[in-house]
Amino acid sequence: MASLRNVAAPYWAEFIGSLLLTLVGLGATAQSLVAPANTPALSSSLAWGSAVTLGIWVSEHVSGGHINPAITLARALFSDFSLAKVPGYLAAQTLGAFSGALLVWLNFASDLGALKPTHGLHPATHAFITANDTWSGLVNEITASFIFVLAVFAISDQTSNAKNIAPLALGVAFAAASLALSSPLQLALNPARDFGPRVFAALVYGLDVFADHS
Repeated sequence: MASLRNVAAPYWAEFIGSLLLTLVGLGATAQSLVAPANTPALSSSLAWGSAVTLGIWVSEHVSGGHINPAITLARALFSDFSLAKVPGYLAAQTLGAFSGALLVWLNFASDLGALKPTHGLHPATHAFITANDTWSGLVNEITASFIFVLAVFAISDQTSNAKNIAPLALGVAFAAASLALSSPLQLALNPARDFGPRVFAALVYGLDVFADHS
């Protein structure tokens, strides 16, 4: 039994870390939608940076604190992370992000439901998904993901002075990339953070969340 717990622990850590990431980040985004005035980009980026820090802090000592499929794949390709663990990590991260979206919805369901639809996507979906033009969104995601993955490898290097405060440093890196390259609702920088909540939004608000420009 102890052996089974040891095997499962990293996946649970990725699940919990990804849940906390999306709970804090999407919660801040939801507040920006239901508050009298939208939250500035700086506040949103800082909230997501804090969410990254929290998610990594709670999972790093067990799973390495990936909480992001892009990091897991980069570790598998360019580091010594086992390819056999990749599918389980990706599943745990996506399910954690889905669960975080569910918890945000449970906290803000009435306020989000009060938002008045006009045309296209229900406005509440923007609490859960990124929305951008396909081409500019792709460029933003690739550029910002490159910056963040580069920061992950630089900060976690054994010769780096920042490795002892890696969760905080990575939160700052995420906030910087988000602030530089996105509006509050337009950058995912994490496939699980986008796909898990998007699936949840599709179940609640309809399949249009998978359409172009969303």
